[in-house]
Amino acid sequence: MPEVINHTLIVEKLKNLTGSPGCYLWKNSEGEVIYVGKAKNLDKRIRNYLKEKQTDLKTRYLQREIFDLDWFATSNEKEALILEATLIKKHNPRYNVRLKDDKKYPYICVSLSEPYPMVFITRKIKDNGDRYFGPFTDVRTTREILDVILRIFPIRKVRQKLPLPKPKRPCLNFQMGRCLGPCQGTVPEDEYAVIVNQIIQFLEGKKEVLANELTKRMDEYSGKMEFEIAGRYRDMLGRLQIFRQKQTVVSMDGGDEDIIAFARKEDEGQVVLMEVRGGLLDNKKSFPLQGVQNSTEEEILASFFRDYYMGAGMIPASIVVPFGLKEEGETVLDFLQEKTGFRPKLRFPKAGEKKSLLKIAEKNAELGLTERLLATHYKDQTVALKEIQDMFQLKEPPHIIECYDISHFQGSFPVASGVMFVEGKPFKQGYRKYNIRGYEGINDPGMMHEVISRRLQRIINEDGVMPDLIVIDGGPTQLGRACEAAVEAGAANLPMVGLAKKREEIYFPGESSPYSFDMNSPGMRLLRHLRDEAHRFGVEHHRSRRNREALTGLIREVPDIGLKRSKLLLQSFSGQKKIEDANIAELMKVPGIGEALAEKIYNYFHTSANQSSETGGIIIPENSNSNS
Repeated sequence: MPEVINHTLIVEKLKNLTGSPGCYLWKNSEGEVIYVGKAKNLDKRIRNYLKEKQTDLKTRYLQREIFDLDWFATSNEKEALILEATLIKKHNPRYNVRLKDDKKYPYICVSLSEPYPMVFITRKIKDNGDRYFGPFTDVRTTREILDVILRIFPIRKVRQKLPLPKPKRPCLNFQMGRCLGPCQGTVPEDEYAVIVNQIIQFLEGKKEVLANELTKRMDEYSGKMEFEIAGRYRDMLGRLQIFRQKQTVVSMDGGDEDIIAFARKEDEGQVVLMEVRGGLLDNKKSFPLQGVQNSTEEEILASFFRDYYMGAGMIPASIVVPFGLKEEGETVLDFLQEKTGFRPKLRFPKAGEKKSLLKIAEKNAELGLTERLLATHYKDQTVALKEIQDMFQLKEPPHIIECYDISHFQGSFPVASGVMFVEGKPFKQGYRKYNIRGYEGINDPGMMHEVISRRLQRIINEDGVMPDLIVIDGGPTQLGRACEAAVEAGAANLPMVGLAKKREEIYFPGESSPYSFDMNSPGMRLLRHLRDEAHRFGVEHHRSRRNREALTGLIREVPDIGLKRSKLLLQSFSGQKKIEDANIAELMKVPGIGEALAEKIYNYFHTSANQSSETGGIIIPENSNSNS
C-alpha cells in the first residue's frame, strides 16, 4: 500500500465516510485539488483508490500524489453529477478530462421572459425562462446562424423594454419588412409569439416542419385575401428554402441525432459533434479537451458527454457514439430525462450508415487535433529559446530578449526603436521609441551607443530587470559600440549579439567574422522575427517624426493650418503614409480640408523653393528606405 495512504489526515477522514452518493476531491501536499470524482457510494469508491494493486493507470498516478481528501454527500446521483461538473470547472483538476475554455462558448438566446422576445448571442445563461441553444464552438458560425434568423424571421432587433409607455415610430427594419414593429404597440403578443415559435423550430432543426407550417399559413392568408400577411410568409419560406439548399443530406431516415467522435494525443484531445436535424447536417462543432493522458477512452467520452449535454439547449432523439458509456452515461441520460421529459437513445453502431457517419466525425476530430497541436507548437517558443541558449552558450533559455534598430534617411531625423520579447513572444508594454540627441548625420554606431546607454541607465536607475539577451540590428561596428555602452553602465556580462541583414549572419562581441546558422531553424526564425519587429517599429516612429517636422513647417508657412487641422492631418498621415506624398484628393479626405487648402498644402511640398529651404530632407523620393 502506498505510503501516502497511511497519512494521519486521510486515515482520520476515512472513519467519517458515508455510503451515500456524492463527490470526492483528492488533493496533493500543497492543497491543490488534483482530481474530482462522483460516486453512488462514497465509502466504497474512495476506499477503492487506497488498495495496493491497481490496474488503472490514472489511479496509480493519483496514489503517488494524494495527500488529503474532501467530499460532499448528496441526496442522489443526479445531484452528484451536477456538483461534479461544477467542482471540475471551479478547480480545473489536472487528472480530470475537461473541456478547454468552456466558459467562453456562445449560445443563441430566445428571450422568452419578455412579452416580445428577441434573439441574440450570449455567453451567460440565466434561469429566468429564456430559451438557450448551444453551446457553439465558433463565434463566426454563431453569428452566421443569427444573421440567417434575422433575415428569415421578422423579429425585433432593437434592445428596448416592450411594451413602451408611448408607442414610437418604427425603425428601418419595419420598412424593409424585417420586423413586425412591436414598438408601435399595434402587434398582438399572440401574433408575435407565432414568429417566435417558428424561430425555436428553426433552432431545433425542425426545418421541414417549419417549411410545412409556413406554406400552410401562406395559403391560409392568401385564401382570406390578406395578401400582405401571405406575402410575409412567402418571403420567409423562400429564405428558408435557400438556407436548406446549402445543407447536406446525411441520413435517409430524416431523424434528429448527434454524432460524436474524438481523437487523442498525449494530454490533448479533440471531440467533433455533428448535429443532424431532419436528416440534414445542420452544424459541426469541435471541442478541445485536456487532461486525457492517463484516462481511458470511456472516461474521455463520458466526461465530454457530461460537460456538453448538461448545458446543451437542444437534445436530439438519439446520440451516436463509438461505444457504450456505462454508468456515467446512464446518469447523464437520467438527468436529461428529468430536464427535458424524454430520454435520448444511445447508439453505438458496428456497421451501416451510422458507422460511416462516425468515421467521418473521427476523421474530422483527428484533423482538428493535428491542426491545433501544430498551431500550439508554433506559438510555443520553448524549442526556439532552447536553441538560442545553445547557439550563444547562455546559462539558461533567455526569458527576456530585446532588439534595437536605428532608422533615418541620410542622417535626417534619426530615431531608434527597442522591442521586447518575453518567452519568445512580443511584449508591447516593453517597446520603446528614441529620438537621437547626441549625433547628427550618418553615424549608426554612435547612435547605437547612445540608445543602449540610455536603456541600461534607465534600468539601473529604476531598479528594473535586465534582459537575458540584447540583439543589435547591425554588424560588428554597431555591436562593438553597444558593448562599450554596456561596459560603461556596469553591465559588461550582459549577453549581446549582432544580426546582419544581408546574409542573416550572427556577430559575437570582439569577433570580426560572422557565424552562420540554419536560417529556417526555430531559433533563427525567432531572431529574425525580433529583428523585423524592431525595424518595423523604428520605421513607423521615423515616419511619424518626419511627418511632425513636416507639419511644423507647414503650419509656419500656411496660415490657414491651425492647431485643430494640424492634429487631424497628423492623425491621417501618421504611420504608413507620408504627408508630403499625399495628392490633393487624399488631402481633401481630411476633415476641414477643402480643395483650396489642399492645393496650398500640396504646393507647399512640391515647389522647388521649399525643397531647398532650411527644412531640407523632408522631400523624400518614393523608393527611399530608412537605414539601419
